[in-house]
Amino acid sequence: MLWEISLLIIAIAILFLVIFAIPSINQFRRTAKNIELTAKTLNQNLPGILTNIDEITTSLSDTVHSISEQTEGLKEGVNKIHDMIENIVDFERQIREEIESPLIETVSTISAIIKGSRAFIDVMRSKR
Repeated sequence: MLWEISLLIIAIAILFLVIFAIPSINQFRRTAKNIELTAKTLNQNLPGILTNIDEITTSLSDTVHSISEQTEGLKEGVNKIHDMIENIVDFERQIREEIESPLIETVSTISAIIKGSRAFIDVMRSKR
């Protein structure tokens, strides 16, 4: 009789286990169906997504290449402007060196002539 009671308890425990496991098994089946639907949808949409990603990558690569080319063009333009400014500064420096010294000498000479003329006029006036 002890065996029979033990078997009955084990049978009841297994029955409760099965009863409580049924909702979990049903949930597992629903989850598996959802995963299957998701996988099917993903397999249907994945080629289009990959094509879009490939197009975006190509477009981005073209854009980066275009920006790189434009940057090189701007760099060349900036270098040319820099060279022109250096040439202008050198030209201004040369003009200053060539004109400044003779101009100062001319102004000094004119100033000396004016002072000499005043001194001569002052002397001539004082003699009268």
